Amino acid sequence: MESLLTPGRWATGLFALSLMNLAVAAETPKEAPREAPACAAYEKTLTRAEPANRSAPVCARIAPELGGLRKALNEYGLGVTITSYNGYAYDLGGHNAKTQLYNGQNPSYNASLNLYTTYDLTRLGFANDAQLTLAGQVVRSTYEPANPEVSQVSVFAVNQSFFDHQLEIEYGFIAGVKLFYGVSLGGNASTAALGPSSVVPFQVGMSATVPTPTFNVITRDKSLRWYNSAAITRSVSPQGILEDVNRNPNGLHWKVDGANPMLIDEFGYKRNASASENAVWSRFGMMYNTSHYTEFKTGEESDNNWGIYLADTHQISKPYGDARGWYLETKLDYSPESVNALNKAVQFSAFNIGPIASRPFDMVSLGFSKSYYSKDLREVYDSYRMESVPYTMAVTGSYAARLLPGVYLVNGLTWTKNPVFSPDHPDALLLQTSLNLLF
Repeated sequence: MESLLTPGRWATGLFALSLMNLAVAAETPKEAPREAPACAAYEKTLTRAEPANRSAPVCARIAPELGGLRKALNEYGLGVTITSYNGYAYDLGGHNAKTQLYNGQNPSYNASLNLYTTYDLTRLGFANDAQLTLAGQVVRSTYEPANPEVSQVSVFAVNQSFFDHQLEIEYGFIAGVKLFYGVSLGGNASTAALGPSSVVPFQVGMSATVPTPTFNVITRDKSLRWYNSAAITRSVSPQGILEDVNRNPNGLHWKVDGANPMLIDEFGYKRNASASENAVWSRFGMMYNTSHYTEFKTGEESDNNWGIYLADTHQISKPYGDARGWYLETKLDYSPESVNALNKAVQFSAFNIGPIASRPFDMVSLGFSKSYYSKDLREVYDSYRMESVPYTMAVTGSYAARLLPGVYLVNGLTWTKNPVFSPDHPDALLLQTSLNLLF
């Protein structure tokens, strides 16, 4: 199991995609096959540009050979994968409104198409296993604050490793969430209603939807378990994710007005599941953003923005001697309340890969999250005699089912208290469903 956490696409919602990708991780075979299938030869063509993400194995996708296309491309050092994510959300409480305030308040649909291509750069004289990834995405939705509509390059980056993978570098255009943090496998419940802007690192400036120019260096010990990942990147626009999309529509803008350099560092320990050991991923991250944000109380520009996060994911049971079983995850986020609307959060999740012996590729999950609104921002609202809430809290339950290789149906129910910051709003009960196709 290469990694425990995956970012996925916002078009399906963090909640749905994180579930689907974890179910894919269960594709790890219980026993090594006596003879590997022909499609296993294409694993080396999967992108290595996303350390916080795990690509589904080629053999676990729809039509692994793609009618002979993969074999023909592989002869030239090329690889290709295609994914389609299609989601729906609706508040069963019936709180429809002419002006939609949160995802699912009115029936909300989203769909995305993602194309990844890779090239083996050693054919051009690059050292070791150097690889170029060029990816594009098209996203359409009926509620953009949760799922911004884009038609853009999503990754354009080179990945290289040295000294038996103890040193790895990556440079190019890529979203920070694909390198750091790890979107919750149990589903960050608050994102069901509020979208990606409810995640504290994205409030601080880590890129989520649109790629940013980045240079990342990962160092590992000899066991390849302890690591430190450090990057210099560009912040997203201090005006928010939607504004960043508007100012960088093709995903390849070197500069965006107001978005300055940002430093991200993550130190952690990652161990894959094996017959003798359980999977673990523990990490601590720090973010320092040199961009200027408007302070809520004074209206003046801040000198910077910053944030920290602490997360731990542990496999606590292993009934079949592999990646299947129960996992527990805890995550804590913090940032200054002077410039970040949601400045701290706590999250707990429990999930089970292969909950039924006859369904080894399914997953069931329960998650809880509570995100706190800035006290400074609330005091500003109070001064204008406007209602505001101190936090948003959500509980989610979900089931991801593999219908066929490469075809996943994810259904979930999320109860959200305070789905809107202002004014006070009744609780929401969101039904979420998505159909995810991997080629």
